[in-house]
Amino acid sequence: MKLELSDLNDGSVYVGEKLNVRTKFHFDEDTSILWSGVRLLAHSPCLKEIQIAKSEIFSKGSFEAGEYYRDRALLINTNVVPTIKSRNLNYEVQLTLRQPHPLNPEEDDLLIHKTHEIFIKTKESGTLNKKPNPISFSMSGLNLMISKDIFKPGETIKINFTSEVIKQIEIRLLQEANVICYCEAYGQNCRKVEELPPAIAGDAKTSDIDKGYLLLKVPEIAEPTHNYLWEPKEKENWGFNFGDYSKWFLQVLAKPKTGRELIKFDIPITITSSPITDKKEDIDLFSKASGSAPSLFEGVSSKFQKIYKIVSIDSDLEKYRLRIKNISKDKLEGVTVKLIGLQEALFESAPVISGFKEWDVGEEKEVEYPSKQNISALISIIEDNSQRSIRIQSPLSSDFF
Repeated sequence: MKLELSDLNDGSVYVGEKLNVRTKFHFDEDTSILWSGVRLLAHSPCLKEIQIAKSEIFSKGSFEAGEYYRDRALLINTNVVPTIKSRNLNYEVQLTLRQPHPLNPEEDDLLIHKTHEIFIKTKESGTLNKKPNPISFSMSGLNLMISKDIFKPGETIKINFTSEVIKQIEIRLLQEANVICYCEAYGQNCRKVEELPPAIAGDAKTSDIDKGYLLLKVPEIAEPTHNYLWEPKEKENWGFNFGDYSKWFLQVLAKPKTGRELIKFDIPITITSSPITDKKEDIDLFSKASGSAPSLFEGVSSKFQKIYKIVSIDSDLEKYRLRIKNISKDKLEGVTVKLIGLQEALFESAPVISGFKEWDVGEEKEVEYPSKQNISALISIIEDNSQRSIRIQSPLSSDFF
């Protein structure tokens, strides 16, 4: 058995867009599996493994020896924390196949993984629409004025000041940033993040009080202000928070002419960045119009999609047996038939999948589904290596001949 995984986004994806992946399964012999799918996992200082998104490829079932290719798309929701390598916050997409132990069913299931690193980008800092405001501040006889409170990397901040009571003034540009990990159910048990002191990104001071201003340059590599917070949708993970923040402020230190008590206070500011516009001209993998992985049926009429026909459905006390015919003009490869029972026209029962290496033109295949009570219809989801996907709903009371 061999698994292959590749992403169609060249290793990176923007928040709010879809990550398209291609998977390949090479079964050397007839194989039974319990589940297979792709997951987006976050690796961070948090003790708890963080699953951001998941997409199923195959449910429980049996496959003929052969090759099966499937494309899937994972939506990167807008609240996903982007990659931040400086704080060891990285991502990978993982292809997983679970199958029963081949020698002893009592043993733990076998898990086969294939991984690929993914860089998640943010389109903007999230503060571009914030309106800048002037800063005017007074404390202990020291007056400060700054023309605005939002700055870009590389920009120079001019701080005007006046005072008759100080002999020296120093202003530092400080950043406070860290990863957030919190598990409501376990207190601090999922947390493995050190508390970090603010880092000094710039400093200016003078004893020439009559000068009346100081200049501080924002570093070209300054990380934008942000406060990312992701929460899982799964009920079993409620109460778990995962995020990252970056805060900036000016710290003012002034020595008075008399007395020893230092005048000290902080002024919050915002560091922002320009929107990202470097999209490729030939193909836009991150376009909002790209809803999913590529499909051969986009824009094709439903009539053209009629490749399969349900020939008959028989049943006994244990199972339903469907005969399905390939009515297309092509020999199909890597075909899977996923059967789902529909109960009371509302609820779906557990799926079962059958995989076929090849399906000749005009050939009929028989697939089985375990008998369930109150099943009113069977849903057949059929895919092949060309990424064609067809859903057929068959009422059990209909005549299929």
